[in-house]
Amino acid sequence: MSAILKRGTCYILLPLVAISLLQGCHTAKKMDVFIAEQYNNELPKPDKKKNPDITVNSSIPSDPVKISVTETKTSNLLPLIVYWHYDYRHTCTLNPAIAVANFRKTINQQANKLTQKLNGQQLELNVEQVPGGFAIVDKENFLLFIHWNRMYVEPDAKDLIVSYKVLQNGNQTKSGKITIRSKQQDQGIRFAQSWKSSTSEFLGRYNVDVADMSKNFVNKLIEEL
Repeated sequence: MSAILKRGTCYILLPLVAISLLQGCHTAKKMDVFIAEQYNNELPKPDKKKNPDITVNSSIPSDPVKISVTETKTSNLLPLIVYWHYDYRHTCTLNPAIAVANFRKTINQQANKLTQKLNGQQLELNVEQVPGGFAIVDKENFLLFIHWNRMYVEPDAKDLIVSYKVLQNGNQTKSGKITIRSKQQDQGIRFAQSWKSSTSEFLGRYNVDVADMSKNFVNKLIEEL
């Protein structure tokens, strides 16, 4: 009787788990579609406002079309008779062109401060690293017919790294590299109700944080010039 009960429980749990795993695989594609919609299905266009004395480049490879790439992995699988547990990790890598465009926009907005310090010299900036994205961690649990999960965002807390050169009549007069600590490192874990709300909240915070880090870069650069 006990063996029959165990088999019956497995027959109940396995389809539920299989459906959940299949939905998790589809979530990665849905996340990329949802993120693209947040950016109007296009990468940010170059800022029209430019300063002839300041050039912003990037050495980070980026896709000319894709806004994000999300991959799903399952881990910590615990298959028991009446209880199953496993973790989904939906890791999203944002196109670095998004952060670079945000950085370039901030530099153009702060150009007057920089040109005063340059005193007729030219400034070349090269973005070497930007905050890269985030992961949504979904902890799934099944106990007989009962299902529950806990979901939270785990940011990829990369620093902003930018090198610079100061030129006078084509001759380099100064150079350096500045690292701005990621603001995401100060964010605690916040549980959410769905991957959509988690993603939307992260993207809003991401754009603001990159802009703030870019302003901090400008302040640091002015100190060094």
